[in-house]
Amino acid sequence: MMVKGKKRSAPSTENGSSEPKAVKVDKKGDKPKPFNGSSEPKAVKFDKKGDNKSKSFKPKNVFKGKPIKPIAGKLPNAKGERKSKEDPEAKPEKTDWNKFKQEKKELRLKRKQTKDSYDVTVEAKRIYEKLKNKKSGDRTSLAAQLYEHVRGDMLKKIVMAHDTARVVQCMIKCASPALRVTISEELLPQVVEMTVSKYAHFCVVTMFKYGSTEIKTKMVDCFMGNIVRLACHNISSKILDDAYLNHANPKQKMYMRQEFYGDLYKKSKDDSVKQLSDTYKETTHMKAAILGSVKSNLDHVANKNLVDSSLVHAVILEYLKECEEDKIEETVTMYSSLIPLMVTTKEGSQAAVLCFWHSTPKNRRAIIKTIKEHLVKICTHEHGHVFVIAVVNALDDTKATKKALFDPILAELQTIAANQWGRRVIEWFVSPGDTKSFHPHFTTYIEEGLKYGKKDKEVRRKEIFEQIEEPIAKAIADAPEFWFADGHIGLVTANLLNKLTSTNFTNAAQSLANLMCTPDWTTTVTENSKEPKAAKAPETVEGIIDAGLHVALKKIIKHDSERTKENPEETFGAILSKTISDDIVKQWLEHNRGCFVLLNVIENNAKESTTQLRELIEENIKNLKTQTAGSKLLLKKIKD
Repeated sequence: MMVKGKKRSAPSTENGSSEPKAVKVDKKGDKPKPFNGSSEPKAVKFDKKGDNKSKSFKPKNVFKGKPIKPIAGKLPNAKGERKSKEDPEAKPEKTDWNKFKQEKKELRLKRKQTKDSYDVTVEAKRIYEKLKNKKSGDRTSLAAQLYEHVRGDMLKKIVMAHDTARVVQCMIKCASPALRVTISEELLPQVVEMTVSKYAHFCVVTMFKYGSTEIKTKMVDCFMGNIVRLACHNISSKILDDAYLNHANPKQKMYMRQEFYGDLYKKSKDDSVKQLSDTYKETTHMKAAILGSVKSNLDHVANKNLVDSSLVHAVILEYLKECEEDKIEETVTMYSSLIPLMVTTKEGSQAAVLCFWHSTPKNRRAIIKTIKEHLVKICTHEHGHVFVIAVVNALDDTKATKKALFDPILAELQTIAANQWGRRVIEWFVSPGDTKSFHPHFTTYIEEGLKYGKKDKEVRRKEIFEQIEEPIAKAIADAPEFWFADGHIGLVTANLLNKLTSTNFTNAAQSLANLMCTPDWTTTVTENSKEPKAAKAPETVEGIIDAGLHVALKKIIKHDSERTKENPEETFGAILSKTISDDIVKQWLEHNRGCFVLLNVIENNAKESTTQLRELIEENIKNLKTQTAGSKLLLKKIKD
């Protein structure tokens, strides 16, 4: 017999109906999906105590939608201040900052007084104030008095402190030679720590500046074993460079370079290893390992942008000379952005040239882009100008060279021409490899880079000259007074003028001739002596009698004999003959050098092109009161 159970009724609504509740749908009309993706509830895990451990369990926010009841005490107002329940109008107390600072100062003073060096420091500062204000006669005794207070272990403590390092620095500067040696001997054991210290490194600089030769040698010896570490430190790298460049002897320089070759040379030095190639001369199988160690040390220095050092430049040059072709490209890529820092020394400039020669076209563009903003400084540097000349001589893309190098240089042409090294760059552009301006060894070195290019040497140089001829001629025509300012610039002007052709030469020569034929054409002469006190003040003289300009004019006029073969009317002498006036001829005839300039014009030019000049000379030379060697020769030449 079956038992009938109660029939389950449908849930009723609020009004008592049995209709099912309306299901909420989203905007698209879809029903909401179950939370876990299925219609069945997930099993809930419980721990031993019966607590729910399920990660999906989220407690309900029972405070949602309910107002927050006030809590007894202070409540934040609209401005973020907390008001008291008792006094809602109460304001926060103001801090007395003067009192706060005074308390901090007293607390700092109490903390200092607990140190054993406090009394010594106070007394040392008191003597230091007297020492820096006294005259030179009293300083030696005060320095000795100061040393008595800080000698021994106390000296080693205060030299590292920020407020007493300057006390030691002044004491070393003002001490007597004997006392200076004593102080330096005490500080030698911690020279390395002082060199990397933010404050104590000034004392090391002072010791190098005022110390004896023996002390400087001992200080360099103290650096041994820590050379790579000091070269990679922002503070000590400059001191190390100064020690290598100015204070270390040749043997110490060799030892300092050896530490870059590997850890083997940090503790033991080898007198037979004078350069990198000597390390594996007998053990060639060690070459790869040693070069790898050198590269690792150089990369560490390069990553910190501390390659502006003579020591680092010397090691880089040795490495690039010994590095294999398949490994050199990686090094070149590393140093391409650091070229402006490398061209400050002879070895660094040579290393930069090797980097450029061995670069891919992409790296070459990166190097040129890097040096572009520093181009004027590099061109006027003793060693940097060599790098610029090597780059110009090796680049095949002359159009890119004009845009990247020539245009910035031509914009600052006068600045570069006023410098002795910059003038070499300009002369190489116009007459590369000229034996009158460049030593054959220099030319041979620069032309080694031709094997890394594809274009013919003569074709490249011709294209370069065609690009710069007109701007240079225009620069001379616009400012002739600068290009005849003195003998050094005048010689460069002569070289440039002798290379110009046709219209460019005529415009530049006419502008210079107009300047020479001006009555007030003068130049400034400075005669420097070996002793600065004996140097004479600048003296203004007539341009025609200046010795340097006289040589430049002779060089220009002598080249007229070659130009006469092409066109007798387009020579400097012919242009000058048409421009010169009777008053200028009288003025020049009174000076021996002026007579010789006129004589050179007549000798190197055709008679037809100097007719006017000859007539002016004949009219005035007989009226001279005093005859000079030049005037006598000129008179003889006119009669012939």
